[in-house]
Amino acid sequence: MKLLSQIIILIAIAVPAFALTTGETLPAFQIQNQFEEPAELNKETKWILFSSDMNAAKMLSEYLNENASKLDLTKTLIISDISKMPGLVSKMFAIPKMKKYNFKLALDKTGETTKEWPRKEGHLVIIKMSELKIESIEELNSKEAIATFFKEKIPAR
Repeated sequence: MKLLSQIIILIAIAVPAFALTTGETLPAFQIQNQFEEPAELNKETKWILFSSDMNAAKMLSEYLNENASKLDLTKTLIISDISKMPGLVSKMFAIPKMKKYNFKLALDKTGETTKEWPRKEGHLVIIKMSELKIESIEELNSKEAIATFFKEKIPAR
């Protein structure tokens, strides 16, 4: 019986369980962006764009650095989990580089805010929201898919 309990615990640890599901309501929260200004998830937020690794963040930042000025991002929260990045690297290199972006990027520095969010290497997670309720979750894994998403879903200014 003890061995069975240990096996179940190991399986539970090995298989990440992401609690975000369609229909779930997220709590409002506030974290800082790259300029140490508040970035907020609230009832007005329509889209969350979430990157949990460098490849997804790079694809998104390349697109937005070229196109952010043409888009209405007022109801979009762009957030990146940088908790695995060494503190010295983020302070000396990554965040100063992010300050040159043409868009505001919320930074989950501890990983606590986004710990239950889906994450897959090289995939940008798109969460459609309505008054803090998740309407849909999708993952994009190419520059083309990201460009198509913005063209179809985010209004131009």
